[in-house]
Amino acid sequence: MRLCLGTAQFGLKYGISNKTGKVEYKEVKKIIDFCNDQGIFTIDTAQAYGESEKILGHFDLTNFKIITKIKHLDKLENSLDNLKLSSLYGVLLHNEDEITDNWSRLVHYKSQGLVEKIGVSVYSPDKLLDITNNYTIDIVQLPLNVLDQRFIALLANLKAKNIEIYARSIFLQGLLLMDYSQIPDYFNPIKPVLNRIPYDKLGFSLNFVKNIDEIDRIVIGVTSKQELEEINIAFNKKTFDYSDFCIDDENMINPSLWR
Repeated sequence: MRLCLGTAQFGLKYGISNKTGKVEYKEVKKIIDFCNDQGIFTIDTAQAYGESEKILGHFDLTNFKIITKIKHLDKLENSLDNLKLSSLYGVLLHNEDEITDNWSRLVHYKSQGLVEKIGVSVYSPDKLLDITNNYTIDIVQLPLNVLDQRFIALLANLKAKNIEIYARSIFLQGLLLMDYSQIPDYFNPIKPVLNRIPYDKLGFSLNFVKNIDEIDRIVIGVTSKQELEEINIAFNKKTFDYSDFCIDDENMINPSLWR
């Protein structure tokens, strides 16, 4: 499992907790350089992310696997021009409901060598199940976080079909990382649940997804290099190894034998 850089914030003021707006160009450069240094070599973008593709096109993307999401009737050539690339690692339909009308186009892109893998970004488990029963997709991007566990039951089946799984929205647009006092009133019904998230909100949210073996990539969006550094540290931090605490001496672990 590895991190994948999400780029919605490069072209949009994206995220409920985003207070800085779009990421400035100089900060994007720092983020891209950090990814290069740390081996984060997969980037997720989309035609719907404002100027994100064009901004990425200013950088040397040689080391990166680029995945973009396209909208209904949009042409892949537009993305290739924006990114200044001749081919992409992946192309996903941005809307799960449009796969019927656009599947033949995705297959054509793949057959022409313009893209290595094709798939879809989904929001509904039922829709995903229907898609995987009728189309041979290579990649799926789905929301997954401690509050949204709807897709977990489908993951084993996806891996059995050799589908790459990208988990997005692991922080729920930053909601899971927000200070309790800053959470909008809209979320009052679930504030008791949010209040139970431990102090290390970042590590807690990351580790929930990190411990799901079927996930191939975790898509994370950031507004600064510092945010990415913090996420990278938390991601690479080893989780507790409880095996060192194991004791076989029943005289120590069976209370009925205690003296």
